[in-house]
Amino acid sequence: MSNVTVGHPRPASVPSQNHRSDTHLRLPNVERFIAGCPDRYFITLTTKRRLDYLAFSAEVAKTMHRVNGNLFGTAYKRRRTMMLATMATQERSFNDGLHTHMIVGVPEGSLQLKANPCPIPVPELIVATWIAGDPEYRRANGQDARDVYDFSGVRRYIYKGVKTLADFDNADVHNTIIPSF
Repeated sequence: MSNVTVGHPRPASVPSQNHRSDTHLRLPNVERFIAGCPDRYFITLTTKRRLDYLAFSAEVAKTMHRVNGNLFGTAYKRRRTMMLATMATQERSFNDGLHTHMIVGVPEGSLQLKANPCPIPVPELIVATWIAGDPEYRRANGQDARDVYDFSGVRRYIYKGVKTLADFDNADVHNTIIPSF
């Protein structure tokens, strides 16, 4: 993939009963985009807070907003011309809390766009930003960040709870984003 300018982000879809099948159809585009990124990471974010799906999704979105700002500066903050590609699901833990699994793709050449690049590696930045957002309830040992070597295996893992269209509520469409060109 060549260096490209990215336009406004678009979530995979807006969640509603009428748009579930549309979202399901757009996911292959997100998957193809992330699979084509040279750097991909599998991220798990947890909290001890009892949040519902929407509140948890909003917390993840705030974190990714800060991460994109740190990585891409003005290209993200003012113009939204560059950002990370993400694919996310939420899952219940054994103690009935929520956690999110994300596959994050870094578009080729994007980290060199900022005049003063962020010195922290992308997966570490995501986890550190998540913890800093609520340090009392988000512990370092509850988060995970790994390189993705087997994209299809990781994709199957994060969608393990999504077997039918009725299970599609577990997909976090607000945090499933492909930068649009």
